Amino acid sequence: MRGPRLLVVGAGIHGLWVAWRFLCAGWCVTLAEAGCLPNRAGASWDQHRLIHPFGSTNEADVGALEAAMRGWESLWSRLGRNHYRQSGGVLGSHIATHFTVLSAAGWPCERITRDELSILAPGLRSHPDGGMLWTPNAGVLLADRIMGDLFRLTTELGCIFLPGRRIREDEVCEGRVQLGDGAWLEPDLIVVACGADSSQAVPALAPRIAVVEQTMLYFTAPRAWASAPILIDFGPQDDLWMAPPVAGTMLKLAASGLATAQGPVDLNALSRRIDETFCTTGWRFMRRGHCRFDRTVNGARIIEPVAGTNGKAWVIAGCNGSGFKFAPLVADLIWRMMPGYSEAMA
Repeated sequence: MRGPRLLVVGAGIHGLWVAWRFLCAGWCVTLAEAGCLPNRAGASWDQHRLIHPFGSTNEADVGALEAAMRGWESLWSRLGRNHYRQSGGVLGSHIATHFTVLSAAGWPCERITRDELSILAPGLRSHPDGGMLWTPNAGVLLADRIMGDLFRLTTELGCIFLPGRRIREDEVCEGRVQLGDGAWLEPDLIVVACGADSSQAVPALAPRIAVVEQTMLYFTAPRAWASAPILIDFGPQDDLWMAPPVAGTMLKLAASGLATAQGPVDLNALSRRIDETFCTTGWRFMRRGHCRFDRTVNGARIIEPVAGTNGKAWVIAGCNGSGFKFAPLVADLIWRMMPGYSEAMA
């Protein structure tokens, strides 16, 4: 018997994970992408994405991260290989607050000294004055490898792809999309997960989100940096973050405070932050990268039904540049919102 039909809009990490989650449950899934497929120009395609608990403000946030990590484990089990490297992580600001939250949630963490940090991350020129917080349970998701494997898995499960197809607001609201051969697709459910382009498919989101551009600089670095932890909130403005060069990747640096919706990132400001924080002897600049993402006004992610669709269309938006790590949890939340279908197909 033919299963219910899902249309996913956007082939980033959320779109692909939602597609995979529903395909595994027997749904017929079509995935529409405004760009090419696979879309290596999208924000999700990069060497690494960080996964760590330092954005948590309460125990529920920590629990959400733990649930997401279990989701990643399910992907590794399916793939037979692991695209996560546990490097550990160090936080350089707001130590007391995060230590309290993580300790209460039972997440392993401890305060460390400058000498201890120098062993973990050789070549730091300056250290946070207020101490550092270390956790072993943090690391790097190898994003482009994950994306490639998810695209392969969804293909093997029979996902229908519509490359170069931008879905319009009227199609989302009416719940029907015309295909290239003139036929109509009338899915049982639509999930809009197109990141920075979300407000084009769902214009009602426009007052709540802003499109922001983050610039990252990539370097080769001495071998010792390959075993360094991820670094969060370092530098003169407490906004530098670093992904170490694990598993053959490059070392990556960016400053969250320089992510802007007002035009090009100030590269001179970013370079000054890096030079004041790191001894870059032995580093070699390789390239510059850009990531466009949507940020909500209040910082909260948007996972909700699209107004006027009677719950037949949902939107995932406002991931604020840190949503990659939560993709398994988000897909599961969408799944559990469909009790009539999910119980029948589980």
